Amino acid sequence: MVAKLPMLCAVSICLASPLGFAGMERFWANKEDKKTVEQLDECDALTVEQRHQLIKAYQATRDEELKLDLRKRMEWFCKLSDQEQDRMRVAWQNMNTTERNELKQKLQAASNLEERTEIRREFIERFESSF
Repeated sequence: MVAKLPMLCAVSICLASPLGFAGMERFWANKEDKKTVEQLDECDALTVEQRHQLIKAYQATRDEELKLDLRKRMEWFCKLSDQEQDRMRVAWQNMNTTERNELKQKLQAASNLEERTEIRREFIERFESSF
């Protein structure tokens, strides 16, 4: 009984520590996690070739989405007047990465064309007034 006590203490400490629980969550997964666990099991069952095909299919889909997004942005840009295009080019070239990301986020969050136009105008004016 005395020899079992240190072993019992060691097991208790391991289970109580955060490191002891690493990887144990799959044994008591809730209903929401069940789908994820099933997907992981399905992925593990794939051959290497099937995994490569799946990755290629995902990349092709992603590439098409990026091309469509770029096409939409180019169509929007081409609808601007030549003067507005030049102002946007100059402003964009002189913005730093943080300013570009801020502009992108605001434009994505805008719900209509008028909001996007106002955001664009504010950025151009802010840029023109700073230089």
